[in-house]
Amino acid sequence: MSQAALAPAVAPRDAIGAILDSEAKLRILLVEDDPGDATLMRLALAEELRGRFALSTVESLAAALGMLAIETYDVVLLDLNLPDAFGMTTLARMQAAAPTLPIVVMTGLDDPAFADHALQAGAQDYLVKGNDAGGTVVRAIRYAITRKHAEVERQELFDRLTEERNKVQAELDAARAMQFDLLPRCPKMKAQLDSVGLRVESHFQPSSSIGGDLWGLLNAGSGRVTVYSFDFAGHGVSAALNVFRLHTLMGHHADLADDPALLLHSLNQALVELLPRGQFATMFAGCIDTAADTLTWSGAGAPPPFLVTEHQLQRLNTRGLPLGMSGGAEYTAHASPFPAGVALFLYSDAFTEAHDRAGRPFGEDRLAAHVGLSMGRTGGVVQDILERFLDAVVQPLEDDLTAVWVGRIGGVVDGISDH
Repeated sequence: MSQAALAPAVAPRDAIGAILDSEAKLRILLVEDDPGDATLMRLALAEELRGRFALSTVESLAAALGMLAIETYDVVLLDLNLPDAFGMTTLARMQAAAPTLPIVVMTGLDDPAFADHALQAGAQDYLVKGNDAGGTVVRAIRYAITRKHAEVERQELFDRLTEERNKVQAELDAARAMQFDLLPRCPKMKAQLDSVGLRVESHFQPSSSIGGDLWGLLNAGSGRVTVYSFDFAGHGVSAALNVFRLHTLMGHHADLADDPALLLHSLNQALVELLPRGQFATMFAGCIDTAADTLTWSGAGAPPPFLVTEHQLQRLNTRGLPLGMSGGAEYTAHASPFPAGVALFLYSDAFTEAHDRAGRPFGEDRLAAHVGLSMGRTGGVVQDILERFLDAVVQPLEDDLTAVWVGRIGGVVDGISDH
């Protein structure tokens, strides 16, 4: 017989009060194989409850389980030593059959340690047979019902919270999968990148289930490719929703991909109308023209990317108001040579704001040194930078981690300069 078939419903708190404090009858199942003890218990109940109870008496655990299958009870008085069950096994089998039923165990042992063991095993109260029952039985029943109701109530609350948490987590997992789907897919972009002589490596890792970072590529026409990255303030659901907003806007403004400054201006105007006060995004957009060997870019307060040339690293100027803060913001166009052998490294502020084991911010200078150490590699550059970085900082990171390397790698780094 299934556990669900045997499990009765515990009366709600107001019903318990009605049972114990009014004329309602308390439904009691007495499981006792000694006729004398059963009679004493019946007399004690009659004296205290004065007919306000309905008592069913059985002499074995099997008979008790049979009664539970056809009747509903408010409490069970359970002798632990029965013809077909003994000791704590009796309690365990009763709990398995009726997990929400309050249980008062009865035994001939006046042993406090044994009583504690029974209570820890799941009984709600404990009676020693042979003691003067008086009001003890009713007090034990009252306490058992109240305690079990509280346990069931807590478990129901826990189950509801767990169910809600699982629903939220499922939604977050779905949103995270959707966010990852927004990232460029190497097989899809390989043909276009090969046609213009570019190679891209990337890494994206949100700090929570979903984050506010994203990077991508746009076809700017005439063999040009625009790479962008942005980071919304905050983390979690609100930041991720804003990522979807801006990604949608990027599609609507893709015709501006060849003019990064105008692209940022148009995106800012749209986000000022869409975003609540206090929400904004930093952003970088750079249009690479391999036919003209140039990089044209504009920034909205994003971490300054590194332009990796044959002999130095240049920090690109990304000064500008973050998107969504002011409709009057202006964004400046910059340009730099981008011949063969030059690369562009974009990164999120998780790199510079992470702390090392001494508690110091990692910073741009140390990041630049790590980028420089990876210059001789013909592949796996982002992975190499990440391994060095993660070895140096405290984890888990508190921010979304994004790294993008675009270029045709070559040359040796001699120094660092700002651009």
